[in-house]
Amino acid sequence: MTNEVPLKFYDIVDEYSTETEKPVSEAERDPLARYFQALVTRLMNNEEISEETQSELAREAGIADSRIDDIANFLNQWGNE
Repeated sequence: MTNEVPLKFYDIVDEYSTETEKPVSEAERDPLARYFQALVTRLMNNEEISEETQSELAREAGIADSRIDDIANFLNQWGNE
């Protein structure tokens, strides 16, 4: 069994990387894809995502805390488009 992240989450990473001020390194792509997958899955299941949950998911995915608010803002904007 594999835990591969679907390509659509890498597409989200690509879009995020064009809109964020802090460049996304190649080493961040996999962790960001896993983080987006976890967040979007919860959103699609109508689960609330607290700041604590965001921090926990970021830690599990290997995302820097400094990206959490930026990603939340990106997803809010992305969801409204």
